[in-house]
Amino acid sequence: MTYSFAGMKALVLHPSAEVRDGLEQRLATFGVRAEGRWPELVPGDESADLLVVDIDRGENGQFPWGGGAAPMPVVGLIGSETPGRLQWAIDQGLDAFLPQGATAKLYSALVLGFARHAERAEIRRREAEAGRRATLRLELVQAVIAVMRDEGIGEAQALKQLRAFAMVERVALEDAARLYLSDVTKRGQA
Repeated sequence: MTYSFAGMKALVLHPSAEVRDGLEQRLATFGVRAEGRWPELVPGDESADLLVVDIDRGENGQFPWGGGAAPMPVVGLIGSETPGRLQWAIDQGLDAFLPQGATAKLYSALVLGFARHAERAEIRRREAEAGRRATLRLELVQAVIAVMRDEGIGEAQALKQLRAFAMVERVALEDAARLYLSDVTKRGQA
């Protein structure tokens, strides 16, 4: 798979103007428009497509989001590999790491960072969907009981009919239950 970063906006959060300028130039070779910042992000920076951050000088509270909740991939630049600095990076949920002297390998870090960020977003989406569906379990039970009552059938057959209804409507089983309960005209269609 080929990754293209052309047209993206990156932020480089690093105390050294020289490092910021070097990364901005390197990112430009990939078609990424980059801006340097230090010591913190400014309002509106959450809309950037990528953040490159200095791990050595990073601090808690430096980002307007909690650890692991960045709205974009975050690549950390490692200068000194001390356990405390690495733990800080892990706690922040950085998506990829790059030794500061190896910026020639930036493309690999970007690919890994974007892939890891997408993976985390998918996990969060699945967890949110599972939580949402869990809140509808009572309605699922109520819908099964309603189908049993309406059709004069047992629970296994009622659940089977509700599953078929969910497939026809192309919704999750719990959503089909809510739909069945809320729309009297749907009652005979389960």
